[in-house]
Amino acid sequence: MQRRAHKAVAAAAVVFLVVNALLLLPDGHFLSPSSIEYDASEYSRRLGSVRAHSPRERVINELFKQGIRPDNPNYRILLNARLERLQKRNKKAVSQRQTMRTLRNTKNIWYRRSKAQQAELEEKHAQLRQLNLNNHAQQRGLNVNNSDLDVENQGPLSICGRPTMMGTPSDLALLKNYEESSTCPGSNSNKLLLLRGQGPKLYGRTGNNLVELLHALQYARDNDVQLGIISNSWAFEMLSKMFMSVKNDDWGVQFEKAFCVKIFDSEDEVQGYDLLFPDVTDTEEFTKQLFMYQSGLHLVDYIGHQVQYIQTLFRNYNTGEGTTESGEPVLDMCSGIKALFGNEKNVIYSVIHQRSLEGAGSTLLGRVSKFSGCDPEAALHMAPDYVKSILEPLGLLDYPIVLITDGQDFSVLQRLLNDPDIAPKLRLVPEDATWIGGDITLAVMANVFIGNPASTFTGFIAKSRLALGFGQSYLFRAKNENGQWEDTCGDTCIFDKRIMAAMS
Repeated sequence: MQRRAHKAVAAAAVVFLVVNALLLLPDGHFLSPSSIEYDASEYSRRLGSVRAHSPRERVINELFKQGIRPDNPNYRILLNARLERLQKRNKKAVSQRQTMRTLRNTKNIWYRRSKAQQAELEEKHAQLRQLNLNNHAQQRGLNVNNSDLDVENQGPLSICGRPTMMGTPSDLALLKNYEESSTCPGSNSNKLLLLRGQGPKLYGRTGNNLVELLHALQYARDNDVQLGIISNSWAFEMLSKMFMSVKNDDWGVQFEKAFCVKIFDSEDEVQGYDLLFPDVTDTEEFTKQLFMYQSGLHLVDYIGHQVQYIQTLFRNYNTGEGTTESGEPVLDMCSGIKALFGNEKNVIYSVIHQRSLEGAGSTLLGRVSKFSGCDPEAALHMAPDYVKSILEPLGLLDYPIVLITDGQDFSVLQRLLNDPDIAPKLRLVPEDATWIGGDITLAVMANVFIGNPASTFTGFIAKSRLALGFGQSYLFRAKNENGQWEDTCGDTCIFDKRIMAAMS
């Protein structure tokens, strides 16, 4: 037993001497720290016997797989370069997560200067939302315990590869009454509101025309009458360039089902219907009357219907396939996003829409200012301090800022280019990729949108953002008593007739 112990001690001494001999260089100096990079544990990790957990270990594994070992003279340079690149990428990812968290926590959907009015709207919204959740659950045989649930069988809709909130419990389409969704307006009526006539003699441009179409759909719902559209009318010409392109023979049936309308190829086919407004034959006057229509519904109910119509449009946005009803090829609604960001799906960016409104901007914005409390000039000029008051607190000055403009006031662009914080991130859509539909989608899918509430083009973008589940549309802002910019009205104000009048 004692002899065995002596042998063990002797063996240990030999091992000690051998190890020390290996650690000493011929001149008696120890190995440098850089030479110890490839210790046994690192080799085992590289060979896969131990899973690499740290970023450093993963980088070492990658180098080893490429045949680059610590004895390679470029090993240290490559290791440090890759670690630095990884650190920058991780820092960017953390910054993006923080920005997205900030955006989620700073929505002002129902904000009003009158706290009583805001509370009333929020209460009405909550009641109707819960009612619709319950109705929807009963239709599917589900049990609801005042909690969020998967409202749609399918996942949230993506547009141009970017996710929306459509199909989730926070989807504002929950505002619509599910009991109404099973029947189209006018199912038992012979009265017909007919959209006919062609452009260019319409009341306003694209923003106005979109409002006119949405108001026509709302009029039919409010008055329980049928809505008809002549196939070669202004409505189809305007709509099919951006949504619902013709791709197959069932297109007409799909369109009628999607929007609860009837399509007629000619006015001869409407014989036998009780035509509404038969004496208004001038297209410009008729579209003006549609634009001026204001629903008598409660704001929450009105938003519910309008959101439903807008969501239907974006479920059928054009991707460059198909034609218009008249046979013209359609463009891609994603053209602006693709031109600026390629196939990058998670890019964070903001959009500014600046519109001078042909010299009438001050008058129109002044009227909106009177009822919303917003500054009567700021949204026209988009001064750098105004823009930065929105983007800086959200951390968005570090990300692309896209400007969409009518080009009538070049000084706006010049001021933004002269600002040291905004200029490095300012982008313009390339001329060959910019068009109305592409600009709309680019703005609708942005993380933040800054616009002019007196513009119906801005209005449609802001309404669409709300319909798709986004907040962060900054239209109504003014300086407080401390000289700081702040919101004066929430996202839903764009639908409020008390503020927007006919533009709602």
